[in-house]
Amino acid sequence: MLQRIRLLLFPVLCLTLLPGAVATSQGDASRPVIFPTLSVETLARTKLNLPSEFAGKVNLLLIYFEPEQARAADTWMPAAEALQHMNFNFRYYKMPVSGPENLIFRWWDSSSLRSVETDPETWPWVVPLYVNKQDFRRALNIPNEKDVVALLVNRSGQVLWRSSGPLSEEKKAALSNAVTTATR
Repeated sequence: MLQRIRLLLFPVLCLTLLPGAVATSQGDASRPVIFPTLSVETLARTKLNLPSEFAGKVNLLLIYFEPEQARAADTWMPAAEALQHMNFNFRYYKMPVSGPENLIFRWWDSSSLRSVETDPETWPWVVPLYVNKQDFRRALNIPNEKDVVALLVNRSGQVLWRSSGPLSEEKKAALSNAVTTATR
């Protein structure tokens, strides 16, 4: 008898709950993607509250999840540096992403990154993120951790443009156009 009641109630529950779930997922697709609010520390040991304390009117975020992806992120650097020299409203950040580790790991990881980024002038622009990676990816609509992700965001954290993988000529032109459009 109980099983029969469950079988009868299941379709009713589905019909009741499904429209709300569909409406929610459709509503999410129309909302802009926003960089999550985070308190972080740069390699220069400067504390930042992101996204409000991004230095540029528009900011290129080079996000990567594995140390091996740093090379792909570095392919973006000549274009990012050139844009920064030509447009004072533009800044770039390299953001290696790790899980929410303890303080000892964070100290060790940041020290290791400083030994790789040997020019202290670059340290303010390298921002290690220690976050729940799945939640972070979900917030930014990053489907996986396989490639470096390039996001152009404004000071509100709204994603204005995105790409992934190493830089190509097509991506370089698209980034330049997006920066020009966003800084007008």
